[in-house]
Amino acid sequence: MSSDAPGHVPAHVPAELVRTFDFLNDPGVLADPWAAIDRLRGEAPVVYSPELGGYWIVTGADEVREAAQNWEVFSSNPVTVPPVTDKWPRPLNPEELDGDEHTRYRRLLTPLFSPRAIRPLADSVRERATELVKAYAAGQGGDFVSQVAKPLPSWVFLGIFGAPREQADVFTGWVADLLHSTDPDVNAAAGQQLVGYLMETIAKRQAEPADDMISALTQMEVDGRPLNDEELLDICFLLFIAGMDTITNQLGVITAHLAARPELQRTLRADQGKIDEVLEELLRVNPIVAPGRHVTRDFVLGGAPLKAGDTVMLANMGAGRDPKAFDDPLEAKVGREASWTSAFGLGPHRCLGMHLARQELRIVLELMATLAPEYRLAPGAHWNYVTAGNVWGLDRLDLEFAGS
Repeated sequence: MSSDAPGHVPAHVPAELVRTFDFLNDPGVLADPWAAIDRLRGEAPVVYSPELGGYWIVTGADEVREAAQNWEVFSSNPVTVPPVTDKWPRPLNPEELDGDEHTRYRRLLTPLFSPRAIRPLADSVRERATELVKAYAAGQGGDFVSQVAKPLPSWVFLGIFGAPREQADVFTGWVADLLHSTDPDVNAAAGQQLVGYLMETIAKRQAEPADDMISALTQMEVDGRPLNDEELLDICFLLFIAGMDTITNQLGVITAHLAARPELQRTLRADQGKIDEVLEELLRVNPIVAPGRHVTRDFVLGGAPLKAGDTVMLANMGAGRDPKAFDDPLEAKVGREASWTSAFGLGPHRCLGMHLARQELRIVLELMATLAPEYRLAPGAHWNYVTAGNVWGLDRLDLEFAGS
């Protein structure tokens, strides 16, 4: 990353804020996106990269919070960097809606993901997670992503959503092709398959409701009328790709952190009461989401002169690791006071599924501490960081157990 970046730089961007930063293609960034963001933040809380069509990268804690909470200036449509507007005919509902329009639809969905709705799932989540962790431990480790981090969230989500769990491999394949393939034809084919499945299932639930989320959505009303077919499809599409991908990525990243920190594992094994505290620290240090925003009017953020029409990436991983906000910010510390996390976003677009995510993450942390031996990265372990829609994750995570 240097200030003599190639590519077009708009006239309003000060030369001292220009950096080369391509999180999709630069091996130096993809080797460790969190470290790359840390380096940027060390230079300035807001910088500009002419890569990927040109965009501002917001890394400071105060600046990320300010932008995330100001939807009037920082619109969530589109929510991707670079902006993607040709793969879906409308803004993603409700993620790419703002203001009152966003509130109307989010209000409908919030009860489906509230603590009251999620809490009763704990026993079944624990049962399934126990099966997976026991099998993983019995097999002496291996790829944690494919054996635990991927199958658990998909099993949980498909059960809630109303899709057959026995087809989990098919659904996860569609989502992987849609979000992680670099081949546009593969993306398009996966999208068509998913949309076709969702349209067919929505029609079935409209005719014969069941006890699942899709059926609940078909019974909902907005502005005194039932949700129409476009609204149902938009919401189901967004929930599906988020529910099948995000928790998997977060679980892989925090488990990699624990694998490199045996003392944190020992803390969990010695005192189960510290699991929530450790989890929140792991989330603070390892956010995986960096949403995009569209600037609606000229605005100065962290000293940077943004213009209407500019694209912005809110680097949540930078905010949670900002030394101006936290002492020794890269360390997940037990006993840290007044901590907070940007892992689920900040402001009105905070993640709807955060209570479900916390439940699954907490259970897996507990079970890996009670049912499996101490674990570490396997010799020669290597992974690629994959990103889609500004969500980072690991393609695999090879672990081994102490004494194996």
